[in-house]
Amino acid sequence: MKFTPPRIVLRLLWLLCLVPMALSAQNYPSRPITIVVPYGPGSGNDMIAREVAQQLTQIMKTTVLVENKAGATGNIATDYVAQAKPDGYTIFLTSTSGIINQVTNPAVKTDLSKDFESIAFAASLPYVVAVPPSLPAKSLQDIVSLAKASPGKLNYNGPSGSVSDYLGSKLKASNNLDMVMIPYKSTSDAQVDVLAGRIQVWFTTAASAVGLAKGEKIRVLAVTGDKRLAALPDVPTVKEAGIPDMFTEVSFFFVAPAGTPKDAIEKLGQSIDIALQSKEVESRLANMSVQVKKGSAKEVHTHIKDEMAKWSKIAGGVKN
Repeated sequence: MKFTPPRIVLRLLWLLCLVPMALSAQNYPSRPITIVVPYGPGSGNDMIAREVAQQLTQIMKTTVLVENKAGATGNIATDYVAQAKPDGYTIFLTSTSGIINQVTNPAVKTDLSKDFESIAFAASLPYVVAVPPSLPAKSLQDIVSLAKASPGKLNYNGPSGSVSDYLGSKLKASNNLDMVMIPYKSTSDAQVDVLAGRIQVWFTTAASAVGLAKGEKIRVLAVTGDKRLAALPDVPTVKEAGIPDMFTEVSFFFVAPAGTPKDAIEKLGQSIDIALQSKEVESRLANMSVQVKKGSAKEVHTHIKDEMAKWSKIAGGVKN
């Protein structure tokens, strides 16, 4: 005769199975959290991640680390996080660059809209067009003139599929220029060659450029956002400089591996929102020409899908 446990016994067993899950959610986080960034030290991702990590360490009562995994136009970091254990202890700060890479790089194995759980926005910032002081260019139109006078002689930074590559491709396509893209793993690597004069045109984040511009290490010719930078008020926007279709601003946002528990996602999102409300964080980011950007996990997910569709359309028109 088959024995069937009483319903109350089955109910108790089911409740006991839920206890470890509930305790795990209540205890999260119980060990350090790592924020992975896809570029090296000095990049926009890196600086924003470190500002947020410092606040999260206090808010979440655990150590929050930043790990740089540069290379392969961000694919190394993206793949690493996608394959990480989905437990809330490994998260990823990616950006518009990651979205562009998704739609332009055939080597991409993961999908930001499917292989990750959205958490929260972090910030936004424009890019700038800069040159070493040794280059006789005082405006964006001077770059156009120099490139036309010496086809193939002006270099600009990549890597392929990045915002920098997009801006360079757009400048070339808009003015029928012959310029050479040089791929770099990180902002800091490109910066070294800009300061040495080996790269003539540097497309980089405002965060990376402002300090160097104030120290007269580089000359910023234009800003890709819709308004001038408070830190560099004399520098025109690309629209003011006569090349309006180079406009772009970069959004930064946090994601986690697909399958990360909802409770962890919610706690991370709430904690990041609190961190971004800090006057200290807002002020330090503003000093780097970075603007705090807030939004729910749902808004981040919608943003990723919309931006992937947008950049897929754009990508076909900027490559030579």
